[in-house]
Amino acid sequence: MSSADPARGTDTDVRDETRDRILLAGMRCTAQFGRAKTTMQDVAVAAGVSRATLYRYFADRGALFSGIREYEHEHDLAEFSRLADGARSLTDAVAALGEVLAGTSARYRVGAHLAAGDESLATYMALRSGRERERAAALIRPYVARASAAGELRPGVSAAEAEEWIALAVVQATSLAPLHSVDAEDPAAVGRWLARMACSGLCV
Repeated sequence: MSSADPARGTDTDVRDETRDRILLAGMRCTAQFGRAKTTMQDVAVAAGVSRATLYRYFADRGALFSGIREYEHEHDLAEFSRLADGARSLTDAVAALGEVLAGTSARYRVGAHLAAGDESLATYMALRSGRERERAAALIRPYVARASAAGELRPGVSAAEAEEWIALAVVQATSLAPLHSVDAEDPAAVGRWLARMACSGLCV
């Protein structure tokens, strides 16, 4: 190993750290201003980097928002794994999934920005709804399979039906704040509410 190798490794670490700082700044700006009004300049200032540095990492707003989405998905997966680790039933797992997605929605103030007329956000959500349901279905799939094998599902309810219904209910409910029967700003409460409502017709 040459003496230059550690320097390259250090440089990579610095770049990764800068990228994370930019993504976190982008998340904060999106939560504050909304998707439509967040600019590259806003993010550069919030991250404490120059515009040139920002554009070295993300060529445009589309690339930046894609990076933020991937970053959020990694966070959601880790958080769901943590919350669902001790799930004893399908209801517990759905509560964990609902809590994670409601937490993301609350963090970005989705309901407030939609109410304020953020058309960019509404369009994004419409275009991404199918993929978000697929992602939610993939996360809940092992728990549905376990519930089906354990006889937890009602007679006549297939695992595929249960998985699809849960994904649809969780994604739609956590993206359409405010909710009137539960505090949308309390992700754990939203998760429990979703689990109770979504599983009442699925589980014995």
